[in-house]
Amino acid sequence: MLKRNSVVEALPSLVLATLTMGSIVVSATTYGDDTPAPAGPKPAGGGRHGPAWAACKKQADDQKLAPGEARHEFMRSCMKAAKSAPPPAAGE
Repeated sequence: MLKRNSVVEALPSLVLATLTMGSIVVSATTYGDDTPAPAGPKPAGGGRHGPAWAACKKQADDQKLAPGEARHEFMRSCMKAAKSAPPPAAGE
């Protein structure tokens, strides 16, 4: 049988282990309850999937700009100009 001193000495360790396991269970439960973000349409004209980016890339390819600083600067200035230009009319 265990002596009283052994039980008293083990009590803080048992309490700490119990609290740790409880925290892990609560964390796992709340992590599983998270709902994923809604899958909606991406903003128009953003990133590399817009018509402006495709047009600038085609111009860079037509000018045979090699990958590097010159092409990067061309794409940057082209995209800046595309953002400031008015959208094309529906009949054009």
